Amino acid sequence: MPFQVATFNAGLAVGVLPYATERVPRVVEALAALDVDLLFVQEFWLDAHWDLLRRALASRLPHALRPEPVHPAAPAACSAGQVRPLVACAEAKCAGLSDEALARCVVQHCASTALTLPTPCLNCIASHPVGTIHEVVGRCVGEPTASAASPTAPSSRFGGLIAYGGSFGTGLLARTPLEDLGVLVFESTVNARGALHARVAAPGIGDLHVFAVHLSPGGAEQPPQLERLLAWVDEKAGGAPALLLGDLNTTPGSSLFRRLERAGFRDADVPDRRGTFSHDGLGTGDVDDTGWRLDHVLLRGLDTGLHTTRILDEPVTIEAAGRPVRTTLSDHFGVLATIGHG
Repeated sequence: MPFQVATFNAGLAVGVLPYATERVPRVVEALAALDVDLLFVQEFWLDAHWDLLRRALASRLPHALRPEPVHPAAPAACSAGQVRPLVACAEAKCAGLSDEALARCVVQHCASTALTLPTPCLNCIASHPVGTIHEVVGRCVGEPTASAASPTAPSSRFGGLIAYGGSFGTGLLARTPLEDLGVLVFESTVNARGALHARVAAPGIGDLHVFAVHLSPGGAEQPPQLERLLAWVDEKAGGAPALLLGDLNTTPGSSLFRRLERAGFRDADVPDRRGTFSHDGLGTGDVDDTGWRLDHVLLRGLDTGLHTTRILDEPVTIEAAGRPVRTTLSDHFGVLATIGHG
């Protein structure tokens, strides 16, 4: 039987993308309905969202790998005086809001205030942006430990922010055991970025080295991430068959994609060329074939058929703020790959 794999960037970025909290049940439902042997998800930033997915897929995809966060948030990292300006801003600009709505409002109206906080305090608040403003900051107020103490935030654009407690937001789930597990951490800002490795026994194929990756969205960070990834692929897989999948944040024809091809990775025999990133879907529910094809399933060292198709691209209706809203599951669409047909 063909070996089927899927990748999906769920866009569950609370406080950044619209309707993240409201979309979670629909995202989990859609992923649980997939009949695949291997699934890689991105932007499941919060452990609570990941736990929902794990429970929903436990019977079908019982084996999982999720990397531990980098630089996890320190508890009791803020003093009451430090958070007072942020609370005042939230009360003035975001009165009555909580959870998703509060997080987005604070990012929009109070970011400049938040970025003046000491780095450990800022990162604690950004690690779990759920609840009212008093609940969010209340989890972080106390007597900081010596390692958590920091008198001032670094003078950078993001004030030393590490979002979502250093979560990578990624997870790999499989029908069969995942062996030879590994995690590669990339240099990145704001969001932790990295790659996962596992070796799986694919029916009709044999051992397959899986590299599941979420690269930074362009900029100076991306090329060195790719070079580190390719060196890691050579180290872990050598000349053995390798599968690369995820949100690579690069399009076919780009210099980075050509670098992947020079390293031996190939696209599908007849790839689905429709875009997998939607600029407007979350806001309107409109779906078309344009946009960037950023999400990929690529093969190296395996002479067998590879077919891909775009999935998880239907509009959905959710309830937000007490009213029905037409949207999409994410700002990305998924990719389903069938390996070994033909």
